[in-house]
Amino acid sequence: MIKLNRMTDYAAILLSLLAYEQKHDKDICLSASDISGRTGLSQPTVAKILKMLAAAGLVSATRGKAGGYALMRDPSSISVAEIIEALEGPIALTACVETSVDSCSARYSCFLGGNWERVNIAIADALGSVTLQDLVNPESLFAREGDHSSSAEVFTGSDSFHVGNS
Repeated sequence: MIKLNRMTDYAAILLSLLAYEQKHDKDICLSASDISGRTGLSQPTVAKILKMLAAAGLVSATRGKAGGYALMRDPSSISVAEIIEALEGPIALTACVETSVDSCSARYSCFLGGNWERVNIAIADALGSVTLQDLVNPESLFAREGDHSSSAEVFTGSDSFHVGNS
């Protein structure tokens, strides 16, 4: 089973909250404490994730009274692959693919490496084609041909984002 770790899932939630807030006020910055309160995640967890997202260039951190965190780019230009890589490192299904941090002990005698590389590239490309905007507005992923109506807001009526047990 291919499964993202919980911190990556939480990172998508934090980024979604920032995207939502910046859609309504482009200059807003949210503190780690604000984000923690709005998502229900612990402040140390939020701070750790924000630090990783900042290191990856996905969010900016501003110090001071009006400081906080903001998206560095528009949500439509932040891919799911970038979010995953910010928290988990390069996308690598097996040790024999080029992006793997670990090296495969059977690398020189195995005939499957090139085929796993094709699978890895296909998955990385698929994750790269889905954006943060698509996550917060999934209707854009599954728009029907000829449907030009405006998509429904995913985040309506609530100022809270609560994380359940996944």
